[in-house]
Amino acid sequence: MTTEPAAPKLDKNDPDVIVRAYKFALKPTAIQEQKLRQHTGAARFVYNYLISQWHDDIHTRAEEKEHGVPEDELTPFTFKLSTYDMRNYWNNTKRECAPWWPEVSKEIGNDAARRAHDSMQNWLDSRSGKRKGRRAGFPGFHKRGRHESCTFWSGPLRVNADRHSVTLPRIGTIKTYENTRRLQRKIAKGTARIFRATISRGFNYWHVSFTVYEKRRIPETHRNPGSVVGIDMGVGDHVIVAANPHGDEVMRRGLPTTIVDHDKRIRHLQRKMSRKRGPDKRTKTAPSNRWVRANNQIRKHYNTMVNVRRDFAAKAAHGLAKNYETVVVEDLNVRAMMVRGGAYKRGLNRAIAQASFADLRRRITYKTQWNGGVTIVADRWFPSSKTCSECGEVKSKLSLSEREYVCHRCGVVVDRDLNAATNLAKLAVPKSGVSTIDRTGSSPGMGRGGVGKTSSLSGELAPAGEASMARKGLSGCKAGTR
Repeated sequence: MTTEPAAPKLDKNDPDVIVRAYKFALKPTAIQEQKLRQHTGAARFVYNYLISQWHDDIHTRAEEKEHGVPEDELTPFTFKLSTYDMRNYWNNTKRECAPWWPEVSKEIGNDAARRAHDSMQNWLDSRSGKRKGRRAGFPGFHKRGRHESCTFWSGPLRVNADRHSVTLPRIGTIKTYENTRRLQRKIAKGTARIFRATISRGFNYWHVSFTVYEKRRIPETHRNPGSVVGIDMGVGDHVIVAANPHGDEVMRRGLPTTIVDHDKRIRHLQRKMSRKRGPDKRTKTAPSNRWVRANNQIRKHYNTMVNVRRDFAAKAAHGLAKNYETVVVEDLNVRAMMVRGGAYKRGLNRAIAQASFADLRRRITYKTQWNGGVTIVADRWFPSSKTCSECGEVKSKLSLSEREYVCHRCGVVVDRDLNAATNLAKLAVPKSGVSTIDRTGSSPGMGRGGVGKTSSLSGELAPAGEASMARKGLSGCKAGTR
């Protein structure tokens, strides 16, 4: 009798090893669902407990400062802001505040301490200016029904050989709706290894997401070397317009019509729900049955919209990353696009949010890397829509109502979105014709060219690496990283 050789052990330090997630919908029994709720509730309890303790310490020290207590005599913090100290503090106090704790996995407390630390560290970094973006407020408490998730880092984390069940710590074997053969085969071959599992509850289903180290051979060269495509992102029927440097349109896709239908239904149900008796925490009034029914319908439609958007972004990103070596995308400031206008542009803001530009860009970035390509992020101030793709002339003004770009210099008439996509694609093509794109992900930069909204590029696009004008000292394109 011969035995098959053991599968080689996966080395996470291998350059061809990537981090990937596999998500499956669970089909738990009544007892298993109770255990899932128990574990997610325990994670929420630990998180809120640590946040509240830190919050009390801050307020105590602030009151002491108001009364003139010296800095060195202030009440010390209960624990240091580190995952290790926060975990130890919880382990020392859990027997008093949580006598039910032996019923859940110990990994829940460790993961909740890590999440609490990350939240408070982000708040402190935001206050000190170390964290970019909008200033973050003090971490809020997790609420039941909104934060139903927890993560296991050790214990039995398995995808069973029957390909229709998984095993989790303290919960046992749970059946799945989907077939898990894709992940199970890779684990059996030794090309994938699970290192954590996150359970969460969506609208109507429990899910488990396995994060794995996966052996994936990343090609040194793309299947289509030298191919370049630029992507102009918009709303409505033209969420993605892709073109090559020659001005040929290669992709034009809009959001599926089902999203518009679900959005209309949601707004209709919201109007109906506003006329029904909802919950009131102040008076402890329970919602009416019709309010609950309408709210469940809204959640169902929202869940469907999310799934449709993710499917759209995944398929579009896969097609672009597979067929083109270099993908040039825009660096859109979505938050600023949705700030002004109020009720006047409420519909436009809704369309911008539904387009999910950040998710699309994220998927394109890591998929191009998997296929041996590179993603270039154009400078935020590069006037892709105002620049003529033929002669390089930059218009001073271009309203959103003008759907065709008409150049008064060379006379070209071209679709506005196609013109912008072509200009983006040309950013990755230097005048010399010699590619200078670094395989590590860096790329030559290009400034806005005509900042001031009136300048011209003297008949042609500036060469890559030459920023004809940099607004506020911006450096031009930069490469995205996974």
